[in-house]
Amino acid sequence: MAAYLQWRRFVFFDRETVKEPAGPDAGKPFALPPGVTVCDSGRGSLVFGDMEGQIWFLSHSLQLSSFQAYKLRVTHLYQLKQHSILASVGEDEEGINPLVKVWNLEKRDGGNPLCTRIFPAIPGNKPTVVTCLTVHENLNFMAIGFADGSVVLIKGDITRDRHSKTQILHEGNYPVTGLAFRQSGKMTHLFVVTTENIQSYMLSVKDYPRLELDTHGCGLRCSTLSDPSQDLQFIVAGNECVYLYQPDERGPCFAFEGQKLLVHWYRGYLIIVSKDRKSSPKSEFAGSDPQNSDKQMLNVYDLCNKFIAYSSVFDDVVDVLAEWGSLYVLTRDGKIHVLQEKDTQTKLEDENGLKNRVIRVGTRRSQLARIQTDSVVEMLRKRYLNLHFEIVAMSTTGDKILDTALSKIGEKSLFTKELENALERNEVDLVVHSLKDLPTSLPPGFTIGAICKRENPHDAVVFHPKNYGKTLNSLPEKSVIGTSSLRRAAQLKRRFPHLEFRDIRGNLNTRLKKLDEKEDFSAIILAAAGLRRMGWENRIGQILNPEDCLYAVGQGALAVEVRARDEEILDMVSALHDGETVLCCIAERAFMRHLEGGCSVPVAVSTMLKDSQLYLTGAVYSLDGSDTLKDTMQTGVNYPQQNEEGPNDDTQYVGITAKKIPRHAQEAAENLGVELASLLLSKGAKRILNVARQLNDAR
Repeated sequence: MAAYLQWRRFVFFDRETVKEPAGPDAGKPFALPPGVTVCDSGRGSLVFGDMEGQIWFLSHSLQLSSFQAYKLRVTHLYQLKQHSILASVGEDEEGINPLVKVWNLEKRDGGNPLCTRIFPAIPGNKPTVVTCLTVHENLNFMAIGFADGSVVLIKGDITRDRHSKTQILHEGNYPVTGLAFRQSGKMTHLFVVTTENIQSYMLSVKDYPRLELDTHGCGLRCSTLSDPSQDLQFIVAGNECVYLYQPDERGPCFAFEGQKLLVHWYRGYLIIVSKDRKSSPKSEFAGSDPQNSDKQMLNVYDLCNKFIAYSSVFDDVVDVLAEWGSLYVLTRDGKIHVLQEKDTQTKLEDENGLKNRVIRVGTRRSQLARIQTDSVVEMLRKRYLNLHFEIVAMSTTGDKILDTALSKIGEKSLFTKELENALERNEVDLVVHSLKDLPTSLPPGFTIGAICKRENPHDAVVFHPKNYGKTLNSLPEKSVIGTSSLRRAAQLKRRFPHLEFRDIRGNLNTRLKKLDEKEDFSAIILAAAGLRRMGWENRIGQILNPEDCLYAVGQGALAVEVRARDEEILDMVSALHDGETVLCCIAERAFMRHLEGGCSVPVAVSTMLKDSQLYLTGAVYSLDGSDTLKDTMQTGVNYPQQNEEGPNDDTQYVGITAKKIPRHAQEAAENLGVELASLLLSKGAKRILNVARQLNDAR
C-alpha cells in the first residue's frame, strides 16, 4: 500500500477557464446549457444531457448544437470513442419505464441524429432505477446496472433490435454503482461493482462464469478502467483506499483518503475528485456556509511513478471530461475549466517540477517486480532529490509462457531480454531485476551497476490451509509439492523421499491461488524474499535451511542493470551497492558460470561472510537428487579500498561493476567461485550436469 501524502507534488497542468471566443460576450466565461444532468465526451465533442430531454454537443470551436432526445429528461449517456454511436437513457413519460436509445451521429433523420434502436431500460417494468450504463467498443455488448442490484446484458449488435439478445446477467442485494468492459486479446470481461462488492464476468465463455473479487465496493461514478499502460485494470475508489483489479484477482491498492465523488482515467493518469477538507476548516462547526460546503479537490495521480501531477480546488464539480488532448472540468456554476498538460521541456524547466533529467526505469509487469522496482526507485529518490524517475513496465518472454516449466523452455534471458532491448534502444536508463534471473554472462554493452542489500535468500514452504502447522517432514506419504525449480526438486527429493514433486508456474499470486483453491498441492516452494516483499510473510510455514535446500545463485538480491558506458547512470546507481551482498553474489555467479550451469540443471549455493572470510558452499545434483557433489571453500576478502582509477576502472566481475568495493576483494570472491567449481568438476560434476540436462530435455 502506498500513502499519497509521501508522494511528491508537481504542477504538470495549466488551468484556465474556457472563455467565449467571439461576439458581444467575447472574453467572458463560457456558459454551459442550463439544467445539465449527465455528461460524456468523444468523437470530437463534449456531450451533455439535460432536464428538458435535450442532448447537446459542444465542438472544439465552442459551437453548441442540440436535439430533443426525450420528452422529459436525459439520465445517462455513453459516447463510444471508436464509433459515432451514442447510447442514452431517458424518460418520455413520468413514472413510465425509461428508454434506452441508440443514436448514429453520422446519419440524420430530419436534421437530428438517426435513432437506430429504442427499447425499455428495465426488464419487466420492475420498480427500480437505472444507475449506470456501459457499451463495448466493438458494439457487441451493452450492460445496464440498476439500484436493485441487477445487471442487464445485451449481446449482439447493440444498434439493431433483431440482432441482439437481452438477459439478466447479475442479481444482487446492493445497488450497482459501476460497470466496465475489459477486452484483452479474445477475452471479454465485465466488471460489476456495487456499494458492497466487486465481481467480474467472463463473457467469452458459455454461461458467463462469475468471480467475486472483493467484499467492498464504492459509490456511483467512483470506478473506471485504466488504459494498457496500467494493464487495463479496473479501478475502484473507496473512501479509505483506491483498489486495482484484474479479472481474476486484486492488484495493488493506494491509501488515498477522503470521500471520493468522481473517478476518471486519462492518458496514464488517475483523476480523483473528492471532498476537500482543507478548504473549509470551519465548516464542521460554523453551520452550512454555502461558500465553503461545496469545495472539492481534484488530484491527478501518476500511479506508475508515484507522484501527484496536479492538484486544485474547484467549486462543485459536475464532471471531468477528456477531449482534444485536454481535461475539461465542468462545475455547477456553468463554467468549464480546461487542464492542459505541459510539454516535457516545460516540466523540466518548471521550478516546481524537475531540475534535471528524467530517469526511466524498466521493470517487468508483475506485482512483485513492481514492488521490487518501487523499493529501488525509492532508495534512489532519497539520495537524488532533484531527479525524477519514471517507471516503464513491460512483459517478458518468461511472463508470457505460463504453461511450460522454465527449465524446459531452453532460452536464456527469459525474464530479461525485452528489458535489455529497451535499455539498448535508450528507451529506459536502467532496469531492475531479481539477480537470479540475470545470466552470468551479460550481452556486450551492459553491466550490473548495483546489487542492493540481500533479503533472506532461503526457500520457504507455503502449505495448503488444511496443512497449517505441519512441516515437509510431517506431511503424509505421497503428498504433492509444487515447484518448477529443478534445483529445489532435486534437493527435496533427496531430503524428503516420501513426497512427490510437480511443476507449478505463474506469478506469486497465481501460484498461491492454485494452492489455496484446489486440492492439487499439499504445499508449494517459493523464495522467502518474494513472499516478504509482497507482505505475505505470514504465509511462510517453514524456512528451508541449507541442510535441507541450498538456494539459487543470486536469490534474494536485486540487481540494477545499466549501459556499461553510461557513466552518469552507473555512478548514480553505484550508491546502492551493498558490499557484503556484492562479494557473495560474485562468488556464486563465478561458481555457476564456470560450471556452465543455468535453470536447466540443478545447481545450488550458500554463502556467508564472517570475520573477513567469505565462505561458499556449492553443489550439483542429478534430477532425482540421487547423485550429488557438494563442497565448501573459503577465502579472505579483507582488502583496503585504494585509488584504482586507470585503464581497468571499468572492470567487471561476472557482469558486475562495483568501483567502490576493493578490486582485490572482488577478484578473491570471483576466484573462490571458480576454484570451487573446478573442484566439483574434477570430481565428476560435468557428468552429473550433462545427464541432468539430457534427461530434462527428454521430459
